[in-house]
Amino acid sequence: MNGPHAAAKHTLQIRPKEKRAIGHSRTHNVPGASNGDVAAHSPRYLFRAWTEIAARIRKAEICALLLDFDGTLVKLQRNPWEVRVPLRTKRLLERLARNPRLFAAIVSGRRCQDLQTRIGIETLHFIGLHGAEEQGKHTKISSESARILAHAQQGARTRMAAMHGMRVEDKGMSFAVHYRQASAPIARAAKFCLLDVVAPLRDNLRVLEGAMVWEVLPNEIRGKGGAVRDLLGDFPPGTPAIYIGDDGTDEAAFCALGDQISIRVGTPQKSHAKYYVRDPGEVIRFLLRLEAELA
Repeated sequence: MNGPHAAAKHTLQIRPKEKRAIGHSRTHNVPGASNGDVAAHSPRYLFRAWTEIAARIRKAEICALLLDFDGTLVKLQRNPWEVRVPLRTKRLLERLARNPRLFAAIVSGRRCQDLQTRIGIETLHFIGLHGAEEQGKHTKISSESARILAHAQQGARTRMAAMHGMRVEDKGMSFAVHYRQASAPIARAAKFCLLDVVAPLRDNLRVLEGAMVWEVLPNEIRGKGGAVRDLLGDFPPGTPAIYIGDDGTDEAAFCALGDQISIRVGTPQKSHAKYYVRDPGEVIRFLLRLEAELA
């Protein structure tokens, strides 16, 4: 952790009856998460609620800013490796990360090394692979989980090999199935293939649904909700937390935050976030306002 606050300590299960959920809804209830019993609702437009948000920020000694990456800080691209962070965004993030009243972190499904390479700001904190990777911490999965994960990944690759536009990405401790370049019928067929592969392994694996991607990871990986709970548990009680994310993988974090400042990117009809902004451009607009309030 960086800055004067450095001294502070710093799911979705697939079951047979849930098969139809994947590919149809990007919002899920997350059992066991703080405030997880609260039903999804229609978030408020953030800039119409700015007065109440700004008041919380102004009176806080320190705030925690937790940002998803793809679809939040940067626009989604056809291929994940094509994503570039604009220089203006990098400079803004660097200023925020150096602000003595703010702890800033990226919470993503990407690997930490990938995030560090693309963003290139040493003062930012990085949490990757949905909480499996974090600076200063080393997460390991059991050999049994690694074996089962590899078996599932190979099964997914084999079943989807002839499906045009489908791509399986190996992330080490998890794997992702991308369908952004697939037609709707192929994506539907791939969904059922993935369910057939993973459902018998549900005691060991779970699937998180993102923006045109399914993430398959061992149950040992805590997910963004667990990562956020662990991180904020080390800050003084009452510390305002701001979490911004754009898809179903962020819903667990929204649940974990309870009454904090949770923001969904896009215009979802239902979410566990309190507020929404329309697109990454409005995320940057919010961050500029946040910077001004912390000055």
